[in-house]
Amino acid sequence: MTNNEYICRHCHYTIQTGGPWPYRKDEDGDRVLCTDLGAQEPAQILGLVADMYCPTCDAEKRYVMVKYKQPLSDICDIWSSCAPRKVSITCRKCGEPLLLAIPPEAVNCPRCQTGSFEPVDDDLLESPPKRPVRPPRTPLVVRQRGRSIPVPKPIVIIDSAEHMGYTFCRFSNWFDGSVRKRLKTGDYSLVGFEDEITIERKTLADLVNSIITDRYDFIQKCERMSSFPKSCIVVEAPLSAVKSQYEWSHAQPNAVLGSLVAAQERWSIPVYFLDDSVLAEEFVASMLSKYHAYRWLETNGYDRCLIEGDI
Repeated sequence: MTNNEYICRHCHYTIQTGGPWPYRKDEDGDRVLCTDLGAQEPAQILGLVADMYCPTCDAEKRYVMVKYKQPLSDICDIWSSCAPRKVSITCRKCGEPLLLAIPPEAVNCPRCQTGSFEPVDDDLLESPPKRPVRPPRTPLVVRQRGRSIPVPKPIVIIDSAEHMGYTFCRFSNWFDGSVRKRLKTGDYSLVGFEDEITIERKTLADLVNSIITDRYDFIQKCERMSSFPKSCIVVEAPLSAVKSQYEWSHAQPNAVLGSLVAAQERWSIPVYFLDDSVLAEEFVASMLSKYHAYRWLETNGYDRCLIEGDI
């Protein structure tokens, strides 16, 4: 019964798995983990549950992987081969196998399509890794005048030319789905607000190429983005990476950063540097969700705030 973390060494996309853990049902019939198997009352273990990863869906899923035909009360019996059981470790959505433990280089990263997952080993890193907490799983909360305001969830638009970008599948608590269609400017927007908000995504390699090689197209895109009430550029790399020498290009980092800051100041387009694609996707998701919430509130007679007296 363990918790495992895996990382793509190329893009640093991380996933987590855990378990298996014994579970039982409470009085309301809800599944709960057995954390106190030494209690006087029998635990009535019904099976084993685990947090597993589906490479096909690119999703972490908590599934019941073992069901016992008769409840168990002794923890020693959960591994006994004599206990009749039903094992199920396939994804209900795609039907492909779910993974609890991932051997090194056995699964290609679905985000970058270049690296593969490896167990996180702090000894292999120059310094202890930062472990960002998981994004919120609850809907956006709006409270005004002493009551909750049920703001509807928006639908994200993903530019049809975005093949390696964000899917927003992790953020069903914020969005009512997504659609793919051609956007005149940028990579992401919202249904009904296509002329108000646009977000441009840039990997580090794409950023360097845009500023050095495709500079005219980059300037034209910035001109168009400046006409939007809300626009920004999200860079999937920390500032230190932008300022470091590039292995694949002879471009000067100072020239890249200088041009990017100049574009920001000329056209008032904010630029955000995010550590990796995972955090960048969450940042973009949060920005889109909150932009929609504020716009919906002001167009439906509410104050432009999420929580009165706060933000």
